[in-house]
Amino acid sequence: MSEQYDAIVVGGGVMGTATALELASRGRHTLLLERFAFGHARGSSGGPTRIFRFTYEHPDYVRMAGPALDAWRELEDASGERLLYTTGGIDIGEGGRRSADALVAAGAPFAWLTPEATMERWPGLVIAPGTPVLLQEQGGVCMAERTVRAQARVAMDAGATMREQTVVRAIHRRGDGVQLTTDRGDTYTAPVAVVTAGPWAGPLLRTAGIDLPLVPSFEQVTYCRLAGEPHPFPTIIDWSGVSTRGLPSDGDGSTNAPYALPNPEEPGSIKMALDRSGPDADPDTRSFEPDPERLARLAAWASRRFLPLVEAQPPETCLYTNTPDGEFVLDRLGPIVVGSPCSGHGFKFAPLIGKILADMATGTSVALRLGAFQAGRAWTERHIVDRAFDA
Repeated sequence: MSEQYDAIVVGGGVMGTATALELASRGRHTLLLERFAFGHARGSSGGPTRIFRFTYEHPDYVRMAGPALDAWRELEDASGERLLYTTGGIDIGEGGRRSADALVAAGAPFAWLTPEATMERWPGLVIAPGTPVLLQEQGGVCMAERTVRAQARVAMDAGATMREQTVVRAIHRRGDGVQLTTDRGDTYTAPVAVVTAGPWAGPLLRTAGIDLPLVPSFEQVTYCRLAGEPHPFPTIIDWSGVSTRGLPSDGDGSTNAPYALPNPEEPGSIKMALDRSGPDADPDTRSFEPDPERLARLAAWASRRFLPLVEAQPPETCLYTNTPDGEFVLDRLGPIVVGSPCSGHGFKFAPLIGKILADMATGTSVALRLGAFQAGRAWTERHIVDRAFDA
């Protein structure tokens, strides 16, 4: 079987469904191909929640957060579902001063709280006297799996063809366009393909002659609940055990800053993890068993940061897709658009990135500065820890 489309999206996670929705809404005859099922837990878009935040070390990401928030509200209107809750977000420790600098440069609001005021607002937290606490009131929580399914449904309503359980084996350039072949022997052609395949993107792009340093890593999250009466919580990034240069300090000796976020629909439930703490992994052969050593490190942190916790449900695993510098890859290379908002911190931008990738696919001017995300940039490893927080 061979079919022709205006645009083909490969990968049906949060970025792929966002892009298919936007392309179909613009009247493009759009096909999305997903190797598993929408909302699956094998990649990077599964699970109940992700963080939304304005706090970044670079003002360009802060500047993206505003339009991303607008795009989330637009998506909620289109889907008729609640997908993003505003809870407020805090950065604990000296590392928050980098975020403050970026927020000032981007003109975004924030405030400094004392530990005492923080604990009064959110009982259950434990913060030592004198610890800096940055509050950004627009921080919040995205409902992850629900968002993927909502975007897929709205894309189909807009006319997109969505095919699950379809593995794309290769992308071939054909004249001014592309031809995709699947594991079933089917072929699909279009003037442009958008690759949003997460941890499977690297090998697939190489079939089209595009070699990018995309490396999946094995990450995990833990779910706990405060003992006693449940109450609201903010999102939390804890820099108190990480030096301001992102190097090990006198804290727990780790550069993997812990983070936590509530589930607003389950008061008292807290999801937590260590940022980018896992080893490289193959998405097809990786384990789904959590690492006990990382679980112990996280439990030790939680015992210092929260009042008594009880385990709410078993830990979960997922994959990040990392670049050497921790930044996204958003670029068009001939008839192929690369959408790899990776290194674990892209989910919060998904509705906006869907618009950006659709702009690239249709030759529409992109309003945001994207030079740092070009595929041909110099890949320089950075040693400042401000990355994922989205597992």
